[in-house]
Amino acid sequence: MPTSLRAVLLTFAWLLPCAAPRAQTAAAVPVPANATWRYLDQGVGPAPGWQLPGFDDSSWPAGPAQLGYGDGDEATVIQSGPPGAFHLISWFRHEFAVAAPTAWPSARVRLVCDDGAVVYVNGVEVGRWNLNNGPILPWASLAMAGADESAVRVFAFPPSLLVAGANCVTAEVHQVSGTSSDVSFQLELAVGPEPVTITRGPYLQNGTATGGVVRWRTDQPTATQLWLGPTAANLQPVHFDATLRTDHAAPVGGLSPETTYHYAVGDDTGVLPGQLSPQTLRTLPPPGAVRPLRVWAVGDAGIGWLPQYAVREAYAAFVGTQPADVLLFLGDNAYFVGTDAEYQVGVFDAYRRELATTFAWSTLGNHDAVFVDTAAQTGPYYDVFTHPTAGEAGGVPSGTEAYYSFDRGHVHFVCLDSQDSDRSATGPMATWLAADLAAATAARWVVAFFHHPPYSAGSHDSDDPLDSGGRMRDMREVVLPLLEAFGVDLVLSGHSHVYERSRLLDGHYGDRTTLQPAMLLDRGDGADAGDGHYAKAATGPAPHQGTIYVVAGSAGQTAAGPLDHPVMQVAVADLGSLVLDFDGDRLDARFVGLGGIADHFTLQKGEPRTLRRDQPRIPVAAGGRQDLQLTAGPAQALRVYILAGSYGTEPGFPLWGVHVPLNPDPWFTLSLQLANSPIYQNSIGLLDATGSANAAFVLPPLTDPVLVGTVVHHAYVVGDGATLTLASNPVRLRFEP
Repeated sequence: MPTSLRAVLLTFAWLLPCAAPRAQTAAAVPVPANATWRYLDQGVGPAPGWQLPGFDDSSWPAGPAQLGYGDGDEATVIQSGPPGAFHLISWFRHEFAVAAPTAWPSARVRLVCDDGAVVYVNGVEVGRWNLNNGPILPWASLAMAGADESAVRVFAFPPSLLVAGANCVTAEVHQVSGTSSDVSFQLELAVGPEPVTITRGPYLQNGTATGGVVRWRTDQPTATQLWLGPTAANLQPVHFDATLRTDHAAPVGGLSPETTYHYAVGDDTGVLPGQLSPQTLRTLPPPGAVRPLRVWAVGDAGIGWLPQYAVREAYAAFVGTQPADVLLFLGDNAYFVGTDAEYQVGVFDAYRRELATTFAWSTLGNHDAVFVDTAAQTGPYYDVFTHPTAGEAGGVPSGTEAYYSFDRGHVHFVCLDSQDSDRSATGPMATWLAADLAAATAARWVVAFFHHPPYSAGSHDSDDPLDSGGRMRDMREVVLPLLEAFGVDLVLSGHSHVYERSRLLDGHYGDRTTLQPAMLLDRGDGADAGDGHYAKAATGPAPHQGTIYVVAGSAGQTAAGPLDHPVMQVAVADLGSLVLDFDGDRLDARFVGLGGIADHFTLQKGEPRTLRRDQPRIPVAAGGRQDLQLTAGPAQALRVYILAGSYGTEPGFPLWGVHVPLNPDPWFTLSLQLANSPIYQNSIGLLDATGSANAAFVLPPLTDPVLVGTVVHHAYVVGDGATLTLASNPVRLRFEP
């Protein structure tokens, strides 16, 4: 956008009509912050119906707020229980009267609690803080300390919950453990217009090279306004909408690619208080631009309890000052049935700081889908996310938020819907997928993500056609052939509450009994420090050069499973999340667990492999065989090859015009002495008409432990009788006990 035009538009934003005036009914506070509460503090829960008006609480003691113990600022000190075994839960009730609740345009509670609490109005839950989603556990999720102990948590609720006459607000306050030595509780219930409070966000959606969407929620209907600028002290209005609403979405465009902007949100009266600082939006690189990219993928996270927070903090410690550029939610984002309240706890409270600065993208999980209509694009999942439907973030328009694509520089991302959409080969999703992948010619990397894993032996069994309604089978049989035919590099899923990571794989679309050795293009661990990284010859999408499949469904919980699927290199039932680092033609992927990096693999693009192995390891005691496939190509047909080994590959040595990636060490000499022996079978010969040959290294069973732990490498050279014409890549072999 020309600078002059942008200046005109920014000026024009100030001239837009002001929001319609709010109702002038004066605010009221039926329950003041210092109200007197009945409380139960003996560690034994109340009788059923305690959250409802008219419940007999006459035997409960009473006192004004703040109530609690341990901090010295309480107006009413309640009982704690014995030291070291303090009561985990305390219960509070307050009845109040309202004359005409329908006159109020809004209502909210303002809660101070330590450690966690859930609040009810007339028996209906209106909010919870620092507690898990679903059936409430006795323990708070995290220990509160410092300013968090006195922070005010605001929960808006519809005034229709109130009735004319007697009403009741109740709360239960939870300790993080029996050794937590203090409890605090104070609550104010207010109705009518008051200073507006942000109750969700802000959070970033639908990012592009020139803009995105900023979303947030307020506790009462307001106009929508967004400010943007190069610094927090130099913000200008860029979006205004006078329509009064509580859920706000402010699209912004015309920005410069790869530029960091500070932003703030508010209404017609100005910027709203309580926002994070700094609050920044960084636009994406142009599609195809090669830039370093960090991705954070979390699956099955949204429970809102200590394990989820522990995974988040382990990620934060790992990335330090270089957080992710892209946040992927792999489904089951909000447990247990995907309500709006569960999204608040499992997503927006849990990842508030990340969502305020990182564009987030999501796929639909089965727990997210309970209250959604995917055909109509309605329900909490579709309400809280803004995903591209018209190709505005890159890729081919899908016309739906259920499946879509977007570009981030040289990486093309494809989100599929394994839950609700038609999964047939001729359905709309498969048709769109083929068109989108065919058009992704500018990408160097293609990453697909969806909820149900095509391979898993964790808490779900991908070989069981009845598990998850056959969705895992459908994705494997119908979608994977398309993905691999178009050269997708990486497929991410959740659903199974474990971490599983495959070897480099191609062409396996049946159950485990149909897996053939040739489908595993590299059986190594994919680590430079281990068996060596994975490699693909093409620098862009190319068919059937191998795909890595990752199940990362343990960002909030784990579950048992045999963890024995034969395509998998790593399988653990550990809490953690996945961090992907793309740097040009190199991908480094790390599963960051609570104890550090539990898995690390590397995939290198643009690295032709003319020598492949099957087994990366041979046990010394049992003996074994490493089969070697030589594929020099038709240009080398019928030429002589010589295969040899060495302990190391650096620095190698030059020979007759090529660089041999082996060292002239004792193993090199030994391998030449044993050429075409039972140990080094077919290690010297002629390539066939396609430039191919097969060789093998065979180790007989040995009782001598000298070899254990030794690593050797194999490579070959090709000659035409006058000079050498090719030197292959090396492959690694480790001798184990």
